[in-house]
Amino acid sequence: MLLSLVCSLWSLNSLTLPLLLSIVSIILPPLVAPSTSSPWNHSRPSNGFNTDDYNDDYDTETTTRPVDPVAKRCKYDLCQEQQPTCQELAASSGCSCPGMSGPNETPDPPTLRKLSQEGSGGVVVYWCAPASTVTHYVVQVKGREVELTAGERRRQLDLGEVEAGTEVCVQAVNRVGVSDRAKHSCTRFQPQSSESVLALKLGIIGGVVTLIVVLVLALLLWRLRIRRKTLARTENGGAEGML
Repeated sequence: MLLSLVCSLWSLNSLTLPLLLSIVSIILPPLVAPSTSSPWNHSRPSNGFNTDDYNDDYDTETTTRPVDPVAKRCKYDLCQEQQPTCQELAASSGCSCPGMSGPNETPDPPTLRKLSQEGSGGVVVYWCAPASTVTHYVVQVKGREVELTAGERRRQLDLGEVEAGTEVCVQAVNRVGVSDRAKHSCTRFQPQSSESVLALKLGIIGGVVTLIVVLVLALLLWRLRIRRKTLARTENGGAEGML
């Protein structure tokens, strides 16, 4: 009897089990589905404040921040002798130095303008500063073991006697290093030829002689006119006496 009852229950369970599973699968998902109001469904952490409001305020601040007016460019001549540096001008007047590299960069090569033989016989080198921060300059004359130095405000230096064809280079220096040698920072000394100097002297002498001759001729013409007037007056006076 008991055995038949167990078999009956087993057969009943085997038939109703698939049906019960189907019902559970339909009813259970809505019950376990996450609620849209759940705090775990937010894409951003709250962290105690509203991040949307913070971002909006930050954007507004950055876009409405006033922009300082552009400072005027410093009146700085790269080739002027004994001029204050551009950094000093900027500190004193509030101007700007556009294009100037800072003290943490190796300076660019300066520009050698010319080598000029002055009246004393010595050669003077002239150069223009680079758009860089410079502490001093080094002038190298080929064949000399000792380099010549010049301060950051200098733009010329007397080299003394220099033989024809000697190469002269100017380099800029700061605390980082020395500028490279460039084509525009080196040149060879080419003195004026004796023929050109002689021609110049002859031209000057010829001009002076011509001026003297013109002055002498003008003086002679003036005296001649005065003499003619005197003779004319004398003749007129004698004619009146005879009448």
